[in-house]
Amino acid sequence: RDLVHRQTACAAIKHMALGVSGFGCEDALTHLINYVWPNIFETSPHVINAVMESIEGMRVALGPSRVLHYCLQGMFHPARKVRDVYWKIYNSLYIGSQDSL
Repeated sequence: RDLVHRQTACAAIKHMALGVSGFGCEDALTHLINYVWPNIFETSPHVINAVMESIEGMRVALGPSRVLHYCLQGMFHPARKVRDVYWKIYNSLYIGSQDSL
């Protein structure tokens, strides 16, 4: 039940981020990404997809450099499972906006 709420919240945040992209709401979106980011280590595939989609929406709305700052903190973590998640986010960030990085 808790996972369904997280999935729904991430989907709503994705749509909000894409809806207000370019309107100057970066401070509110930064507040929302702070709620989304701890969920990157979930194990449910549906929640993982929802979290990744919301991070992609934040990439569009906030810009790839802001998301890269969140991503850099774990790319060289000693634990392999942590590194794998962060590199997955970095790879999708790189695919989505190579020219801006």
